[in-house]
Amino acid sequence: MSDFKTMAESLWLTDQLHWDLTLYWLFLINIVVLLILPDGSTLGTMLSIMVLLAVVIDKVYAFGYMIDPGPYTPENCHAKIFIGTYLIRAIIFVAPLTIAGSTDEPKVRAAGIVAGISGAIYMFLRWYLEQRDIEAPDIVCLDIDVVVQSAGMLFVLARLVLRDRLRLGSVHRHIPVVVFRDLATHDVEI
Repeated sequence: MSDFKTMAESLWLTDQLHWDLTLYWLFLINIVVLLILPDGSTLGTMLSIMVLLAVVIDKVYAFGYMIDPGPYTPENCHAKIFIGTYLIRAIIFVAPLTIAGSTDEPKVRAAGIVAGISGAIYMFLRWYLEQRDIEAPDIVCLDIDVVVQSAGMLFVLARLVLRDRLRLGSVHRHIPVVVFRDLATHDVEI
């Protein structure tokens, strides 16, 4: 419960005012993009929501609290070491530009370009000032074996739930492994 309180307190202004204001700006401009998207733009809506979630995750240092940070503080794990932080910052940069490139509306395109450029500046500045010179032995703050097992289980569960809509691979019924494509009959030796 104390982690949740700490994360909720991180939503307001902290001692890093410049990053707080930048994240507020990114949230605001992506809300504008979401609101001016035309009806029926499912991809744009999903990407906008992903950006908003990524901004909130970055603001509250969520990766540091969701995983065991090991010898690091949760804030230090999230901000400087964990590779997922860099990836969500890449989403903040790329997704608005994808929205801008996939729409015909000039207002959405302009707001998407502004949001994408703002996200790029934020991502590269945070990397340059905080993540570039880290002397950590790993790029993650947790046990990598647990991550691999969790990713595998997530893939299997997604495959079971989504059935034929997930075309990334299939779970073979007799062998507990993932087969990424069916072999053609002429490729099979008997």
